Amino acid sequence: MYEKYIYGIIKNSNDTILDVTGLDGSSPVYMIAHQDLSCVVSNYFGKEFSSISKEEVIRCLLAHQVVVEHMMKEHTVLPVKFGTVLTTSDEVHSLLSQGHSQFVDALDWIQDKVEVEVAATWDKNKILQEISTEPEIIRASKALIDKGQQTFQEQIQLGHMVKAFMDKRRQNYREQMLNFLMSAAIDVQLNTLISDEMVMNVAFLVEKTNQEEFDSCVKQLDDLFCNQINFRIIGPLPPYSFATVDVTRPNLEKIEEARQLLHLGETFSEPEVRKAYRHLAAESHPDYRADDELAKVRFVELHQASELLIAYCHGQGEPDGNLLINIRRLRNEEVQHLSFAEIGV
Repeated sequence: MYEKYIYGIIKNSNDTILDVTGLDGSSPVYMIAHQDLSCVVSNYFGKEFSSISKEEVIRCLLAHQVVVEHMMKEHTVLPVKFGTVLTTSDEVHSLLSQGHSQFVDALDWIQDKVEVEVAATWDKNKILQEISTEPEIIRASKALIDKGQQTFQEQIQLGHMVKAFMDKRRQNYREQMLNFLMSAAIDVQLNTLISDEMVMNVAFLVEKTNQEEFDSCVKQLDDLFCNQINFRIIGPLPPYSFATVDVTRPNLEKIEEARQLLHLGETFSEPEVRKAYRHLAAESHPDYRADDELAKVRFVELHQASELLIAYCHGQGEPDGNLLINIRRLRNEEVQHLSFAEIGV
């Protein structure tokens, strides 16, 4: 029996078949409507995504992108997280019913906006050559040469010093770039740098009417850095990084673990979850405990627990509350539209 693979949610009140195929390359993509919203879906006959090969995941991922970006041509699309499958049309109706107010608010917020990603890279070897001329690096290198035989630890210390200079220069460049580009954007999502060659890896939320201005700002940055930095623009894309629907089924064991982590009582409300999270997260915030790896892990766990319990609170308040629905910003490792793989970074 086939299931329903979900691509995104749009404002639409009609069940319609679309001129695009789904993940398997042959099944039609269509809409399942409820009130003034529709889920964009296709029938799914495949295995669970956790059990398929990396190559098959990539193929499905690209097919997912094609459908969402096809819908972008005529609609504002609220993306649904890659790999989301519901069992029946009735469950899709339940999703739209249960999350209706959240979906409408999110669609209103992203109306006429797109995501544009900017990747900035430099020539690492050239930067290292420039850093080697820094007076502090010259003195440290000369001291090691004059000493003669160097210990492995001393070589590591020099390497750390060079890396610190590189990180500082990268940070300064990135701050200049962000300050310049934010004048033409609404919001920004910093993503992880995936190589030493990368200076900036950032998603910007941009008004559609400002796309040309934003592209012009990137061109001006290229001129300001005198071709020392290579800028690449990926987009326009759906707002994957800023508002993606995450749908899961309640797992009572995980909910109980989250409740205990946030030190909540047997019954709790959304305001109580938010208050508990703010209090506990302040103690583990990476900005205040940058050198404590356990604090960073705890901060992430607290955030995930609060999201789970808030989604649970929303579901408990709905007559069809059999799903956990969360509309959230995605962390870099979850933004899987392969932009940088496609451009060869």
